[in-house]
Amino acid sequence: MNKSQWRTAAMFLMPYGVVFGIFVLLPVLYGFYISLHKWHILAPKPEFIGLRNYKLVLSDDLFRIAFARTAFYVAMVVPLGNALSLLLAVGLNQNYRGTTFYKVAFYLPVVMSVSVIAILWRWLYSAEFGIINHYLSQIASLGHQIAPAISPAALKPQWLNSPATAMPAIALMSIWWGAGGNMLIYFAGLKNVPRELLEAAEIDGAGPWRRFWTVSWPLLRPTTLFCLVMSVIASFQVFGQTYILTGGGPYYSTLTIILYMYQQGFGLYQLGYAAAVGYLLFGTLLICTLIQFKLLAVKQ
Repeated sequence: MNKSQWRTAAMFLMPYGVVFGIFVLLPVLYGFYISLHKWHILAPKPEFIGLRNYKLVLSDDLFRIAFARTAFYVAMVVPLGNALSLLLAVGLNQNYRGTTFYKVAFYLPVVMSVSVIAILWRWLYSAEFGIINHYLSQIASLGHQIAPAISPAALKPQWLNSPATAMPAIALMSIWWGAGGNMLIYFAGLKNVPRELLEAAEIDGAGPWRRFWTVSWPLLRPTTLFCLVMSVIASFQVFGQTYILTGGGPYYSTLTIILYMYQQGFGLYQLGYAAAVGYLLFGTLLICTLIQFKLLAVKQ
């Protein structure tokens, strides 16, 4: 490119560059600057303490609990959510009537606010009048009639009120909420699979599952990488579900990293400490992303 072309390219990129610099780059750099200070929002002047905030965070038992709970959430949501999205995409890729309706129905929850979804599922999870426990109690009553040893209340979990079921319940809600987004991405990937390869495999006698595993699935590797990376990033940043449904309880069983950072920054006004938590999360996501690219990236 000559100087004139460089100048023209710079002119077109300048508006985006200005917006990116003001609203993304500067806040990122300023956030790191805050993380190096003991920065209480009511203090007259922040105190520079270097990396001490990071040492305090790593030695904080509550942060370790939040990290473990978040990792548990990610381990449930990412594989199960992507498996469900892929299954839906494969089903909708068939030439059946009404697939357009199901595409809209499965994708509709994605465009809804987390507040709406969380309030809806809070009613569903209600131990007293929730529809989930209602049907579970019906099943338990039927089982009691067949086997009197089964208690009618055996299938009435407390869901959000029990440390054993609170995080799985939130994970189940998140899987349902986000399945439609990755479903469309997998569906687009399936549409890009060359029809000739599938027809050749069919001529060779491969059945539907054989064609999927030997032809479609290997060609979906870039799509799978994208969905996994974005799912891990989104899952590590879970906040709205736990904030609205449980507030981190009961007994810190649903305390996540972002919720912990929010509590430190806007509850205790420790902005420097909260910023350090955020940058440790950024480092974790960077390492996870690099590992996924190493394992799943398509080799040229």
